[in-house]
Amino acid sequence: IRYQTIRGEACFRAALAMKADGYSPDVIIAHPGWGESLFLKEVWPQARLGIYCEFFYAPSGADVGFDPEFPVTDPGNACRLRMKNLNNIAHFQLADAAISPTAWQAGGFPKPFRDLISVIHDGIDTEAVRPDPTVSLTLDGMLTLTRDDEVITFVNRNLEPYRGYHIFMRALPELLRRRPNARVLIVGGEGVNYGAAPANGRNWRDIFIDEVRPRIAE
Repeated sequence: IRYQTIRGEACFRAALAMKADGYSPDVIIAHPGWGESLFLKEVWPQARLGIYCEFFYAPSGADVGFDPEFPVTDPGNACRLRMKNLNNIAHFQLADAAISPTAWQAGGFPKPFRDLISVIHDGIDTEAVRPDPTVSLTLDGMLTLTRDDEVITFVNRNLEPYRGYHIFMRALPELLRRRPNARVLIVGGEGVNYGAAPANGRNWRDIFIDEVRPRIAE
């Protein structure tokens, strides 16, 4: 909760400056997870606050302990998750409305908070995201892919087991055996966002590339 409070205070100071310049919002929509909206009602008490309820941490299931290859062995982990949830709970005392994009996400919140959340899908811009028969992609000025190519993509902010990277990589040898003409595009960084880092100082990207490389034809 300390980091959420620090961020909340920083936004509080910035909001005071905005108010001094004459800014007065009618509605504030905020993601409460990192605390930025914690003190905005102190600046604009008349504003309606809507919170985006993305996730409520649980000590098991959901994003913790779901992969037997990477079990959670630290009993203090549940304590840290409880502290993270304090910020989520505090926002329900401030909010005038709460939304989640899916019923599954809303269902992760305990009662009575769950009953205060409206499930509203994020929506898709179908003008921007739609099939394009003429689309093409050129990589490094050497390889151009079109709709005639078989393309398999895996995209994540970072390539780590938490995001299923190891499962995807281990599936590639069999997948490419069945679809030998497929092109595989993997996009992601070498860091770690939510899961644990490898103990040997390497990165997960290289670890699983090296694991499957002998079983993938050049």
